[in-house]
Amino acid sequence: MAETGHAKNVENWQKMIAACTGFGGAYKPSNADLALASMTTLHAEVDTEMDGVQTSIVPWKNNVADRENIYTGVRPRTTQILAAFKACGAAANKVDNMKTYQRQVHGARAKAKPVDDPNTPGDESKGNSVSHQSYVQVAESFSQMVALMTAEPLYTPNETHLQVATNTTLLASMEAANDDVINAVPAWKNSMASRNARLYDDADSIFERQKLVKEYVKSLYGAQSPQYAQVKGLEFKKVK
Repeated sequence: MAETGHAKNVENWQKMIAACTGFGGAYKPSNADLALASMTTLHAEVDTEMDGVQTSIVPWKNNVADRENIYTGVRPRTTQILAAFKACGAAANKVDNMKTYQRQVHGARAKAKPVDDPNTPGDESKGNSVSHQSYVQVAESFSQMVALMTAEPLYTPNETHLQVATNTTLLASMEAANDDVINAVPAWKNSMASRNARLYDDADSIFERQKLVKEYVKSLYGAQSPQYAQVKGLEFKKVK
């Protein structure tokens, strides 16, 4: 998992700080970025960035859960609507149209639990993830069903859950839920970009600094020294 990889890099940076601290007064690099105080400050900064990513994903997760709840009863509802539309005496060709859209709702396979990795909502911002498209397709087909029932003068059911007004409201909730999922993504993506900058992309990021720390320790103790082995064995990988 990507988040595990990020956390491992931060953990290894902390281990590198501990190793350098253990070298005592011998560890005195001329490069200020390699000083223990600077390394510790960077560690705290990246910890904050990591927490920010987790915090910023919460609204997206909540919106996904809300959407699941809204869509849960839609498919069985369309079966009831189709039956009511047939029962009202609508023309056969209109019933066929209603049946087509009802089948599309079922065929889109909107699920109570989307297939997206809940820790990686980035694809939602592009509007092309499998589960998001399923929800969008369900809403589109359901909107056609609402349009058909609205236009049919014979469709005047007494049951509240089958009435035009009720299902118009439901449709609005479905569409708003899709928008909410999409709109929650940018904050998460911005937070992730900020974290990645301090971990990997900036010239003074953890990924770049750890290379210099290793070189300094090698220059200080030698390539075959146990001190160098301590830091050389700490692996850092770029994770996106």
